[in-house]
Amino acid sequence: MKGSNSIRLVLCGFVAGVAWNLVSVVLLFLFAPDFAASVQRSAPHPPLGGEFFFAVDLAMGIWAVWLYSAIAPRYGARPITVAIVGVAWWILKTLQSAKWAGLGFVKLGPDLLPLGVATLGATVLASAAGAWLYHKVGESSPRSVAESYPRPPAGV
Repeated sequence: MKGSNSIRLVLCGFVAGVAWNLVSVVLLFLFAPDFAASVQRSAPHPPLGGEFFFAVDLAMGIWAVWLYSAIAPRYGARPITVAIVGVAWWILKTLQSAKWAGLGFVKLGPDLLPLGVATLGATVLASAAGAWLYHKVGESSPRSVAESYPRPPAGV
């Protein structure tokens, strides 16, 4: 991966991560206000704080934009590609969060279903923000001399 593309990927991933963080905090308080409190009450160690969760969300945003950049050449820069990235992100976040129920920190039940549905939309929106910016920055950045010439066919 080229240096300028790495910077573009990280910065656009930060945008996706910040979007996810903001939306997920709002959704958590709207749909599952007791979720965070129940985890903190039963935790054996003191919580690491919001900075830790923010850093994890930024890392997930970078991962989502990286995934978009990896699959966009195959599927095209279309809404379905963003949806694939958003669903993949949601699956990873949901499986990671499900561990809290498996460890007994959170009661798994139908009251978490609205949160799960809402976070699916949030991951797609956050992925769309990062992918849109990634695409726009790529359009506006000057291409290198090597990229401006067509590549010869394979085997030539």
